[in-house]
Amino acid sequence: MSQVKSIKCTNCAAPLDLLGGGRVESITCPYCKSVLDLNENYKVLSNFKNSRKLHKLPFEIGMKGQLNSIDYTIIGRVTYQSINYPDSIWTDFLLYSPLYGYAYLTYEDGHLIYSKRNRTFPNVTWSQLTKQSSILVNGNDYNPFDQYEAKVIYVEGELTWIAKRNDKTYFTDLVNPPHGISVEKTKNEIEYYEAKYLDSDEVYTAFNIEKQEKPKTFNALQPFERPFLKSLSYIAYWVLFIVALLTLVTYVDGSGKVITKIAANNEAVKHLDFRVKHKRYLVDLELQASTSKALNNFNLQIHKNKKIVFSLTPHTAYIFNETTGSVEKNLHPWEKDSKKVRVSLNLALGNYHLSIKPINPSLKSTLFVNITEASSRLNYLVWFFIFTTFSWILYKFYQWRHKLKVDDERGIDMIHDNARYSGSREQMTLYLIVLAIILILVFGE
Repeated sequence: MSQVKSIKCTNCAAPLDLLGGGRVESITCPYCKSVLDLNENYKVLSNFKNSRKLHKLPFEIGMKGQLNSIDYTIIGRVTYQSINYPDSIWTDFLLYSPLYGYAYLTYEDGHLIYSKRNRTFPNVTWSQLTKQSSILVNGNDYNPFDQYEAKVIYVEGELTWIAKRNDKTYFTDLVNPPHGISVEKTKNEIEYYEAKYLDSDEVYTAFNIEKQEKPKTFNALQPFERPFLKSLSYIAYWVLFIVALLTLVTYVDGSGKVITKIAANNEAVKHLDFRVKHKRYLVDLELQASTSKALNNFNLQIHKNKKIVFSLTPHTAYIFNETTGSVEKNLHPWEKDSKKVRVSLNLALGNYHLSIKPINPSLKSTLFVNITEASSRLNYLVWFFIFTTFSWILYKFYQWRHKLKVDDERGIDMIHDNARYSGSREQMTLYLIVLAIILILVFGE
């Protein structure tokens, strides 16, 4: 439990409670808004009177909550305004834990970021920070994002340093969403903080605050979150692997073995006996003619033991029960404009009789029929394959758009910075080409 020490404001004599441990150096009186120096007998250093209403936020001094499994108390706050971007205003709430020390909760346009002092930052000078393509910190690569200057415009509660109105600090932000590094330079020192973007609803719940409206702006540390598409994209990787494996297996084992070939014409009924010797996979009938009119001039029937098992006409396609002779399945007939048709049947082992009968004997036409056994079809995987692949590409597209948002916040010209964006554009183009090839392979025939 943290100990509370009471003092009096040297400006208005109001009682003040100290919550933040032994490293606190200044406190702002909640009544008169005077900033007191704890190291100089509570000397008044600055005053923020009449500015409280301008900086009202959901969090208050004294609130308690748990972040990263650590119990914290909010003991102070300091609000900054960017000198480079005057519309950019954010507030750092100083958090205190008797066991784990100090940390910060940053509030900016509804975004919440947790940060804590880092003491393992590599030996990189201030001038080199933005010149590096990336900086490795604790095993993570961080990319330079922005460098700017800000001033203090409001202070409240306790701080571990002395902050006065218009005090200036230089910032360099490094990002690897949802993590980041904030390098802060004052006239006295340079400090490094590891940051992490937090879910705002979880933070409000932790501090017993009514949930606020979701942020409408974009933050550079905001993670890319498409959990459903992300899950599907992972599934897509496995689907691609499984389909590739099945394709390889079926190419070797299920590419098919030609049983017989036959040519029929309009002059007479053609008969052919054939035998199915392999029970693995399917039996394929491939019909081909020089014109669609010629293809539509024939009816086909397959019998086994003098009982019909399959019938195919230009308008109907039926699979019959071998025992009862009743229709077991109604298939879709071929398109009227087709010149080539492929039908896959699950025929049992045994002898069969094929008959090909011309519909109009006066119409000169020739039909070529190939019968192949042990032929594998993966149609049942096609739609699942297309769906998951499309989901993967869609996920990558949104991920790409998120990256553009980050760089847009950074101030990069996305139109003219060809050197930086040619790679990402080419990557997205490749994804779209892959999708197009898949669609062509599936529907091209």
